[in-house]
Amino acid sequence: MLISNITFSQELYINAEPASLIPKGSKVVSLVNSNIFLNGVDGLGNGLGTATLLMSSLSYGISKRLMVRVSLQFSNNPFVDYYPNWRFNGFKFYSKQRILSSDRPKYHTRLSSFIKGSYHNDKFMKNDLDIDIQDSGLQFGFIGTQLVNKFAISITSGLGFYTKEDLNLFMNSFSLGYLVLPRKYRSYKQTNFNVYLEYKTNTILNNSFPNRYRKFSSAIAPGIQFILFSRSRFDFSYKIRKANSPEEFLVKLIYIIY
Repeated sequence: MLISNITFSQELYINAEPASLIPKGSKVVSLVNSNIFLNGVDGLGNGLGTATLLMSSLSYGISKRLMVRVSLQFSNNPFVDYYPNWRFNGFKFYSKQRILSSDRPKYHTRLSSFIKGSYHNDKFMKNDLDIDIQDSGLQFGFIGTQLVNKFAISITSGLGFYTKEDLNLFMNSFSLGYLVLPRKYRSYKQTNFNVYLEYKTNTILNNSFPNRYRKFSSAIAPGIQFILFSRSRFDFSYKIRKANSPEEFLVKLIYIIY
């Protein structure tokens, strides 16, 4: 099920990466639509509404210990009045390397490292830092995932270097996933239904930084997921950011090519 075994489906997190890798030789295509509800909170005012981001990605399993992903992002420009205003907004590169894998029936432990690099033209949330959708920089760190029966927990920790802002960050995420349906497996054609709760934080390590940012920022993101025929995946998540920062609704479509 996208990562070799259907029982691992509740660790296919929506906003964070699991420690598991896609199988060698497999290709995964994805399309993500994010709506960021600005509501003028970026300081520019003028009744700003919604920033819409569209990201397409291709992932490939080079070996059982290495996978890579490239992503292209397009977005509208909510800061101007003319229409249409869609344009290319940036790209992202991601690589994940397996360190440890331990398996037992309905139980496994994973540990991986990752490297992420991105470049973006537009910054939508002026008082927030997010290398995935609006900032440029480099991240690296580690991911640990533990699966027990129908419950999975994952922790991601790493350092980020934001080039345009000249800021260094410590990032951390805590993700929970639970397989609700099916209660019993009878066929790989059964639909999986998973529920998630994810908590992500950023801590600025610099002694001095622009006062529009907070030293510590966080976001909580509940979500649901449907997996069809062991190869198609539909994700829905709502991200709530701290201190009146813009909220975000995300829809993700994923298809695996063996």
